[in-house]
Amino acid sequence: MRSQYKIRPLFGFILAVGMAALSACSESVSPPAATPTPTPEPERTIVFNAVGDIMLSRGVAAASDRARAADHPFSKLKDEFMAADFNFGNLESPVSGNDKRIGKGLVFNARRDHVKPLIDHKFKIMNLANNHSMDQLLSGLMYTRTFLDEIGVKHTGTGANLSEAWKPAVIEEKGIRIAVVGASYASINDGGVARNDYVARCEDVENLRKAIKDARGMSDLVIATMHAGVEYVLKPDKTQIAFARDAIDAGADIVIGAHPHWIQTIEEYKGKPVFYSLGNFIFDQRKPETRTGLMLKITVKKGGPLGPLTAIDTIEMIPVVIDDYSTPRRANAVESAAILKKIGVTDPIMKRTAN
Repeated sequence: MRSQYKIRPLFGFILAVGMAALSACSESVSPPAATPTPTPEPERTIVFNAVGDIMLSRGVAAASDRARAADHPFSKLKDEFMAADFNFGNLESPVSGNDKRIGKGLVFNARRDHVKPLIDHKFKIMNLANNHSMDQLLSGLMYTRTFLDEIGVKHTGTGANLSEAWKPAVIEEKGIRIAVVGASYASINDGGVARNDYVARCEDVENLRKAIKDARGMSDLVIATMHAGVEYVLKPDKTQIAFARDAIDAGADIVIGAHPHWIQTIEEYKGKPVFYSLGNFIFDQRKPETRTGLMLKITVKKGGPLGPLTAIDTIEMIPVVIDDYSTPRRANAVESAAILKKIGVTDPIMKRTAN
């Protein structure tokens, strides 16, 4: 009987110690913390306009002089320019710095006071790679670059060497960075025969791929732009098609072209839009087809449903008609329908179909 009384207190003691230890363990081990819900990135939107060839010499300069206004070629679309975050195009007239040198025939030279309205109308980034880049020789090309730097216009496609010519130009608006890589079918106005180290060339696939890769690393969206194609035809040639596909294969988000002086057909390649030629924009040519152009109003979004991604949300194709051989305006309804019909477009608004 004695042993029975000795066991019970011992059992109680062991039970008490065990319960105390269990309690201590439960207090020292916290339940796993809940995974915090990530805060979604706020949606940001920018809008920019892309246009074709801008030539501020020859007849365009004469029209500005008649109007006694250096910004005459920009006057009829001023509201559209100023409503955008920035505007982009191809500058096809170099600036020699000698304003008394008049551009004549196929040798262009733009006066400085005629070029300053670019930045006044939010043309913050331009392609300089084209067949007229060297119209004022190397000194004129270098002065053009310096002058644009001075007035605050970024540029791509030309340089003191090929590495500089292929360097992407990057613009940032509202936290969204857009990079532009530009190239031309020709280094001088000889149909593409001669080559130099100052103008990026469309067929230089190795440098194109490197430039697009570099652009991807420093931006959210990449535009590849070309000055190429056969003049006065509706469809692209093999140089344009090859450039567009090489650029998109390398990572470009959109390809925009100029040079043919006509608007050309468009397509999608691997889901990316290709505008082979937007035609003339500010120009002095006189035949009916050369007096029309296409302006793209491009909306880009980042954040929101896209998360960290950036994508083109919509592209509105806006036909323009060039008045006074210098000044683009919005085409009216009848003109717009005719212009879009020629390139097979039934709906002027392209919408993103997938992230």
